[in-house]
Amino acid sequence: MARLRRRRNARRSRSGGGSSIILYVLGALVAVGLLGAAIYYRSQTEQEMAVDPQTLCPEATGPVAMTAILFDLTDPLSQAQSKQLLQLIEKEITDAPIGTQFTLGVVSERPQTWGATAPLCKPRSGSDVSTLTQNVRIVIERYEQQFLAPLHDNIQSMISSTGADHSPIMEAMQSLIADTHGYLTFVGPRKVILISDLLQNSDAMSFYRGEDWQSFSLSPDFQRLNRSLGEVDVVVFAVPRNVAKIKDPRVVEDFWLHYFDAQGTRLPTFKTIGDL
Repeated sequence: MARLRRRRNARRSRSGGGSSIILYVLGALVAVGLLGAAIYYRSQTEQEMAVDPQTLCPEATGPVAMTAILFDLTDPLSQAQSKQLLQLIEKEITDAPIGTQFTLGVVSERPQTWGATAPLCKPRSGSDVSTLTQNVRIVIERYEQQFLAPLHDNIQSMISSTGADHSPIMEAMQSLIADTHGYLTFVGPRKVILISDLLQNSDAMSFYRGEDWQSFSLSPDFQRLNRSLGEVDVVVFAVPRNVAKIKDPRVVEDFWLHYFDAQGTRLPTFKTIGDL
């Protein structure tokens, strides 16, 4: 009987050891599988979140939206207006989807200063990434140093413009749009933000000469309209100016409503940037 018990115990011992080995192997395989899945997921995430080092636009898709901002500040802003304008622009940037491309332009008497700044896409800011898949510190530094800082510098320089005798808003706007690569053919959401007193004053059209939309539409320069901004969203931050020389100030907003309608944009939204 003793010998029989010893044989049974030996068989149980061997059986238990075998089970332990199998469980160990299975655990190791599961761990390797999980590690492999984590590495694959991180690799896929890094590819999906990769950006162009120059423009910061997503490498996988390119820009997901485009916003062109035109500054017509031939007369300086007050301190209150500057602060208000910066807050409004910062909100536009904050609300924009990741991957939105921004370009800036300025209205000036000198055509050589027209056009667009180098495009920059809004990257992830750090609060929208996982520490499991991204180096959050690098993401934050890229957002603040490569996106926000140069964008803010360009905005500050354009806000600090000096006075001018002419304000060719239409011409500078078309130059900004034409100089923003891909804007006219982009199939995603597009927006134009115009920061201006809206007092167009150029050879093509001038409110100071008593001209309005009707007179402009009958002029030879009317044929120069681009008419290629179909379905573009337009936001106008209107800066109040002394319009004593304008016979009827109401013709100003009427002109721009007709102008953007002729360009094919959506109905513009207007917000006044006052200081009183």
